[in-house]
Amino acid sequence: MGPAWAQAPGEAAADPTAAAIELPQLDVQATAWRSWQPVSGYVAPVTTTGAKTDTPLIEAPQSVGVVTRDQIDDQGALSVSQALRYTAGVLPEVRPSARYDSVFVRGFGGQGTGAAYVNFLDGLRQGRGLYYGVPNTDPWLLERIEVLRGPASVLYGQTGAGGIVNLVSRRPTPTPVNEVRLEAGSYGLAQAAFDFGWPLTEDGKFLYRLTGIGRTANTQFDFSDEKRIAIAPALTWRPTDNTSITFLSSYQYDPYGGFYNFVPALGTVLPSPYGRLRSNFFGGDPNYNKYERTQAAVGYQLEHRVDNVWTVRQNFRYSYVDSEFNVLSIAGIGADGRTATRRATFAKDHANSFALDNQAQATFTTGPLQHTALFGLDWQRTSTRGRITTVAAGIPTLNIFAPVYYRTIPAIYSGLGDKTNQETDQLGLYAQDQVSYGRWRFNIGLRYDHATQNTTTHLASGANAGQQSQVDDEVTWRTGLLYLFDNGIAPYASYSTSFLPNAGTSAPQRGATPFAPTTGEQFEVGVKYQPPGIDSFIQLAGYQIRQQNVLTPDPVYTTFSQPTGEIRSRGIELEGRASLNDHLDLIGTYTYIDAEITKSNTAGVSGNRVPQVPNHVASGWANYSFTDGALRGLSLGGGVRYVGSSYGNDANAFKVNDVTLFDAAIRYDIGARFDLPTRLELTVNMQNLGDREYIASCSAATACYFGLRRLIIGGLRVRW
Repeated sequence: MGPAWAQAPGEAAADPTAAAIELPQLDVQATAWRSWQPVSGYVAPVTTTGAKTDTPLIEAPQSVGVVTRDQIDDQGALSVSQALRYTAGVLPEVRPSARYDSVFVRGFGGQGTGAAYVNFLDGLRQGRGLYYGVPNTDPWLLERIEVLRGPASVLYGQTGAGGIVNLVSRRPTPTPVNEVRLEAGSYGLAQAAFDFGWPLTEDGKFLYRLTGIGRTANTQFDFSDEKRIAIAPALTWRPTDNTSITFLSSYQYDPYGGFYNFVPALGTVLPSPYGRLRSNFFGGDPNYNKYERTQAAVGYQLEHRVDNVWTVRQNFRYSYVDSEFNVLSIAGIGADGRTATRRATFAKDHANSFALDNQAQATFTTGPLQHTALFGLDWQRTSTRGRITTVAAGIPTLNIFAPVYYRTIPAIYSGLGDKTNQETDQLGLYAQDQVSYGRWRFNIGLRYDHATQNTTTHLASGANAGQQSQVDDEVTWRTGLLYLFDNGIAPYASYSTSFLPNAGTSAPQRGATPFAPTTGEQFEVGVKYQPPGIDSFIQLAGYQIRQQNVLTPDPVYTTFSQPTGEIRSRGIELEGRASLNDHLDLIGTYTYIDAEITKSNTAGVSGNRVPQVPNHVASGWANYSFTDGALRGLSLGGGVRYVGSSYGNDANAFKVNDVTLFDAAIRYDIGARFDLPTRLELTVNMQNLGDREYIASCSAATACYFGLRRLIIGGLRVRW
């Protein structure tokens, strides 16, 4: 048997019954990168994110969700957040925007600069700036999206307790790829995309892939445009059957980042005698509204099979991000219920990041036990410099029900006194063993992390105002046990931990000591089901996560914080996916989340629900393709999404209503209908088909976020 990367793209997704009946072994010849290969339909058989090895989903004793390329295409997702709409346990659009992908997983997310942005690409962390310089990857550049639900620090180091979202880039394949798309839609949206790939040599030792997209749109919000250009070249070299290196690179420029502001609860989720704000409301001013970002990355993934036992890998990426951010945002509503005070914020970010992951994998047996052991040493460094200024004095107010724009905005000073430099390093050493004994699967992993952070602030003269250093050492671990029954049912139980350093120190009166890192632990039980002979996968999980050392306001020195807060989240997740008989693709999910603030220094908050997190979320999607008769080439898709009500602030003083949304898709493949060598396809995608105007969530009385209105996109796709 040759290396997995020498197989055709479809071979990795062979007979789905094999996972349930034949008990696939964790073979060293099946490389850790097989999971990037294209999958037909919505059911992915293997994952890399869950264990950093090529592990069948049915054998992973932790909940993992995979969004395939076919699903992204069928649903017409324009962002990673949109692509995650039909994934259990994930709240992808608590603050809908094309600017950032800020997601909640299992009730943990956050807002502002501390938000849980999607920040893993191809298994390596993406560096970000101090403030709003956050990378954002266009979904057109991706082969799939994997969600590891629950703590993931044992493999990835500094992560939150809810889980991670790992983006998987398109890579070169031995099968030629040629596709061009032209699309246009609501709000002046227009985009063109291409994807080309081909063996460069007859022997297949060199393969290339070139993917790119350009997009422009006005958006539903006044004075807020989106523009993007992105390109991702990739090259694979296979000098021998046992060695492969893939070079991955990307460049993305967003001269206009769209809308990322907020609106007050008054006039949206709370009644106002002056009426209701509409979903195009703009609380800033066109004279002071900018978001520009440039990001780029280059790296490689090297793998060498030493012998039948050992395989070594090295993954490396250098990336940078630059951004500039200007905005006026609402700070409060006056006693008249209509006059908003505002503040102006200027932020400029630059970040250089390096990420390196060295792995050695060994497959061997000890008596009746079969092992896939993984040993790793990873390192990350991000060097940032940034400036930020927030001013309230002199900023003109705004009548939110009769706004007047193009006001005179005073100069927002951002000099050397606003400059901050920061360097963060993380060095991690980890080990993991996946053990097979008959139908039993046992997983145990252990990791040690050494994380440092050095922050330098400056005076107006440019001289250093001071330097803070923080060092965190942490051990995390996880273990899991799973049993594979003959009928495709696999119950499991697992335990895992996480840690995430907290920047800053306590009040000087308390010694200005660095904050302890936020830690988390999860207990999870579940059952997976892969019906024999059917390309489908169902997983049910129940969990409890407790996150400790959460920053909470100091009760005495209120401008400082203390790491004494705690959040507990428990819930149930059900997700099913199926691709049946080349005709029907199905997704169904249900999520129950009970996320509670169990400790806080803020009076009256302990025992309250975490804001923005609903108790109930559900979704369903079906896509039917006609392959015979007069309707051959026609595909019809439709989906429904339900998001339950949520509280709008820590005090649980008000609620955001639940909402039900509908999506649809129509495609007609002229090439398939008339057996043409060139596949010519006409497409229409519709999001929020009923044009429901709604608030997606609120995080405070002055910070609510409108959901996205109806969007219709028509397109032409050509493949050959």
